[in-house]
Amino acid sequence: MKILHLGQSIGGLDVYLRNVCRYASSDFNFIIVRGKEDNSSPFYNINGELIKEYKISLFREVNLFADINAIHRAIKIIKKEKPDIIHAHSAKGGLVGRIVGLLTKTKVLYTPHAFSFLSSPNDFSQWLYSVIERRTKFGATLLACSKSEYILGLETVKYQSQRISVWSNSVPDVAERERYSDLDIKQPYFCTVGRPCYQKNTMFLLGVISKVVEAIPDFKFILLGVGYHSPELELVKDRIMTLGLDKNIEMVPWLEQGVVFDYIRQSKCYISTTRYEGLPLAILEAMSLSKPIIATRVSGNIDCVEDKENGYLVSFDENEFSTKIIELWRDDYAVKLLGAKSREIYQNKFNINKNIKLLEKLYLEKA
Repeated sequence: MKILHLGQSIGGLDVYLRNVCRYASSDFNFIIVRGKEDNSSPFYNINGELIKEYKISLFREVNLFADINAIHRAIKIIKKEKPDIIHAHSAKGGLVGRIVGLLTKTKVLYTPHAFSFLSSPNDFSQWLYSVIERRTKFGATLLACSKSEYILGLETVKYQSQRISVWSNSVPDVAERERYSDLDIKQPYFCTVGRPCYQKNTMFLLGVISKVVEAIPDFKFILLGVGYHSPELELVKDRIMTLGLDKNIEMVPWLEQGVVFDYIRQSKCYISTTRYEGLPLAILEAMSLSKPIIATRVSGNIDCVEDKENGYLVSFDENEFSTKIIELWRDDYAVKLLGAKSREIYQNKFNINKNIKLLEKLYLEKA
């Protein structure tokens, strides 16, 4: 069976695509269609063979000329490759994929990885993007990456129940991998992975850390993944200096995935202040490494963090969030217990070695 993935291989989606291609059976022949400015690393299948890919004018921002060009180019690729299914990803890739699927009469699975309207900072744009999502289904089947995304697809975007399936985001077992680097940080620290931006809510995170430092002056926090598509980076740098947190917060640029895992492995706890998610891969990876999670109570986070079981789900309140951080910083026994539960939940629900067969079954059913 031939599956054509269409979307921007950036950040979490890049990881998702590589995991699916690497762990799916060799019975599935994958083609990758991605943006010209995406991650340039090649894709490989389960046998270590290079996967064919094409690059088109696929960008986050609306650009009429580039978007029309992307649709035109994608149609040519579909006609040449004749895939059984187009698996379209995220807002722009999803829309292009649905249009191309309609025009070429190819079946389409659409995974939003967090619907576009969740990224809108005001009510009008949220309404507008939700209308666009509802009016441009074009016969596609929604393949939600979490239960939260399933519910939004059913209740807000109005997909018919027979047109929705769920395959929860899943990741390899990081704990089984050897250390990638010689990283050795002696001081205890908490960490997160995420570019400074609206979604990751980094400015709120700085306010939280400022309150933690009032109680724990030597508190150490590492912010990973800085610098790659980071629209709020300069604002965050200025805010860190204004709050006097330059000795407490270390910002680490985009690194190879293995090095990121080494940072998470050595941390005491993983933090997420995000405004929304599809189903956060970084949290799943931290859970596989037996890390407790403190996260905002939003879509995606609520699908993998069980409050008071493997961490805490909290509101967008700096006092509440900082209190939970302080509690875990001072309680190593709680860190151990919550971390062990994270590992258990990961193994039961989010291990790609177990879950990839479910995705393969969905592909076969939808073809």
